[in-house]
Amino acid sequence: MNDKNLTMLADAPLSAAERRSSLIAVIACITVVGMGLGVSIPLLALLMERNGVPASVIGLNTAMPALATFALTPFIPGLLRRFSAISFLLACILVSALAMPAYYLFPNVWVWFPIRFANGLALTGLFVVSEFWINTLADEKNRGRLIGIYGTVLSAGFASGPMVLLLVGTEGLLPFATIAVLIALAAIPLLVFGRGLAPRITERPSRSMVSFLMAAPAATLAGLVYGATETDIFNLLPIYGVRIGMTEQTAALFLSIFAAGNILCQLPIGLWADRTDRRFVLLVCALTGLLGTLAIPFVSGSLWTFAPTLFIFGGVVAGLYTVGLTLLGARFRGADLAAANGAFVMMYSLGALIGPPLSGAAMDLWDPHGLILAMAGLLGVYVLVAGWRYFTAPRQHPS
Repeated sequence: MNDKNLTMLADAPLSAAERRSSLIAVIACITVVGMGLGVSIPLLALLMERNGVPASVIGLNTAMPALATFALTPFIPGLLRRFSAISFLLACILVSALAMPAYYLFPNVWVWFPIRFANGLALTGLFVVSEFWINTLADEKNRGRLIGIYGTVLSAGFASGPMVLLLVGTEGLLPFATIAVLIALAAIPLLVFGRGLAPRITERPSRSMVSFLMAAPAATLAGLVYGATETDIFNLLPIYGVRIGMTEQTAALFLSIFAAGNILCQLPIGLWADRTDRRFVLLVCALTGLLGTLAIPFVSGSLWTFAPTLFIFGGVVAGLYTVGLTLLGARFRGADLAAANGAFVMMYSLGALIGPPLSGAAMDLWDPHGLILAMAGLLGVYVLVAGWRYFTAPRQHPS
């Protein structure tokens, strides 16, 4: 099949079989990337800690992917006008895969800063374009379901990463080589199932990326709130647990329970979002997240109360990401959808960047319950935004 035919096929309406192939390609790709991320994040943190790198420097290094998101995202719609989505994704996979052995070859934390920034550029491209692709495949009857599936398998891939690390260890080249191979494998489903089927962009977005924050505040701010909440939980909840008397092992176990809620609840929430006003679903997710946060100090004294609270909290608050993306897909098309997805990922990264420092400062002021206060404050503000949009914006009834 020549390039001309590929372009025609990508621009024509897809058959049911082609939609299934596209879905397999993009979900398999992002799942493998999620696994690679799930291995690399704890691996790099452990190695820096082992080498005596100060916690402040570790935190700055960990922030490089978020900074890369802000650097690249505004240019993605333009890049997709010049290059096919498949070519762009394959280039991102190549950069990310090469970054892994580079960490091993240059074992200096200051060299890791540019390497991690470059890797962050690649990961940003993978997430923005894959989410754009998923949204273009969906219609109003199945958009929530498809994005729920996407979120579920991404979370599952990410959660399986630490298990891979247990198998390959943290010494020598092996863990880096394993991650590189995992990420490189993401190219296979793109080439086998997705070639010629990825969406193309020929026009420019009708508005700036920042303006999408005003056009769809409930959807885009959902990304920020979830980014801050998820990062707070994974970074600071274990510290909170230890400070209220838990063992380190028990505190780590609760992270697994939170992650399990992420994995198992996104699809049901996506299905629900296909059957009712999605802004109402966002409001319910935000309210549940707020109540779950406020409940933590009262239920954390017992495994039997804390575990189900965290499971429900982790699952429902993840609905902010799923339903936020679904709302954007329902409102925008083409280049506007690519730009809106980019704005959403930027807001998620902004939340991940500012959430832990603010919550950590709050813990210093009120040890340890400042974490609860900071998370509840952010979720409370979002409840007001989601409620305002639900009661004032035109109602959405999926057909």
